[in-house]
Amino acid sequence: MNALLLILGAALAADPEPTTQNTFFSAQSYFDAPLLAQNPGQSTYDEDPVTGAPGGQTYAPGGSPYATDPSLGQPPGEEFGHVFDPGLSFGAVGPQPYRFGWTSRFDVGFLPDEGVHGGGATGKFGVTELNAALRYTTGWPAGLPNLIFSWTPEFNYRSWSGPIRPDLPANVFRFASDFELATPGNNPISMQIGFTPAFASDFVASPSSDAFNYDVRGVVFLRTSPQLMVALGAAYWHRVDDILIPYAGVVWTPNDYWEFRLMFPKSRISYFLGNWWGGSAWAYGGVEYNVEAYQINSQIPRNIDDKIQISDYRALFGLRSEGGGVTSFIEGGWVFARQAVFLHTRRDFDINTGFIGRLGLRF
Repeated sequence: MNALLLILGAALAADPEPTTQNTFFSAQSYFDAPLLAQNPGQSTYDEDPVTGAPGGQTYAPGGSPYATDPSLGQPPGEEFGHVFDPGLSFGAVGPQPYRFGWTSRFDVGFLPDEGVHGGGATGKFGVTELNAALRYTTGWPAGLPNLIFSWTPEFNYRSWSGPIRPDLPANVFRFASDFELATPGNNPISMQIGFTPAFASDFVASPSSDAFNYDVRGVVFLRTSPQLMVALGAAYWHRVDDILIPYAGVVWTPNDYWEFRLMFPKSRISYFLGNWWGGSAWAYGGVEYNVEAYQINSQIPRNIDDKIQISDYRALFGLRSEGGGVTSFIEGGWVFARQAVFLHTRRDFDINTGFIGRLGLRF
């Protein structure tokens, strides 16, 4: 906890990079954990692409299109700050700029042991998780990009405790590579397509097609007003089940303090707390849908390779700070509607509702 407080303090104390009139924005940030400030030395097309001169207006920390601090109670308007793109939403919780070049994210989570039931299951099941990813983003053409390409290699580790029956491995791993092609979110209409192949296994089972998962997504973002954006799309998740979900929703930013991301599979309501020590802070709550699958080897009741899918919903409340190119967060809540299903054997079971805690960094 002391280390986390140190991380949060450092993020809040750091100087944020400015957002300028030639910054390109990402509508996809409404589905992902936001990344606001820029890495030192990384381009976000903050300079005039023709002359190389610095961009004009500098904006408040946290990505607000105003030159003012919303925590001071100053009303928005031309007399307080120039809105550099009328297609973008207002407020400190508005759209996030692309971070061209390399970025990274790391987080850890803990789900303590909870009872299992159904399908002859006995004992308790708990999870400790580690997630890491690097992301490379570039625009084409380089001066004024019409398309944004991102490549994200990902690594996920799960340490499972229990249950007694069915027998599950203690450790499972996932290696994935996400490919995304999008148009800049500065315009009233933008779009995105993505593909994510993954290899997920305990490395005991003999590798087969059961170890491979893949996701496909496509979405169109419609900016209907400065305060409202609509996302229309769908995603396909290949796990034990073939899952087709809406990749859609609305984002409403009524003022400089509130943002309502009413999306699926992740929704979040954020409240801007203010700019402290050169950084920005938010409180938030949300719900997300999560489905994972791994090829595993089970020794009980017999030595067999199988594929397990674990799905749940997560209601989370947290605090997030941003500054100096670093985002840190801590959150906790409840994980519920938890199910485990198998591809080749009839050992499906349910997991009791329980606590979940996570913390992490984005930089």
